[in-house]
Amino acid sequence: MLKDDFEGYLPNMNSWLLPRENGMLLSDYHVEVLARNGIDYLKYGSIKEILFEINDILDEEEDEELEQVARELDERNYYNTKKN
Repeated sequence: MLKDDFEGYLPNMNSWLLPRENGMLLSDYHVEVLARNGIDYLKYGSIKEILFEINDILDEEEDEELEQVARELDERNYYNTKKN
């Protein structure tokens, strides 16, 4: 079998959470969607701060991808808060 035969079974590398320069775990997809919406994640000290910025944007306009990123970040933030 060829590599192409297995690509549907491999995880999408854009969705892997990677440690960023500011210590946050964000996927390449998160970073791309945030950048498209004018959000530079490096300017924020926490996921919670990014979520506030996302919510401000979503109050003004609808963006399904940004809403999805917000849900993912919010869920992870919630569970990380519960753990501590």
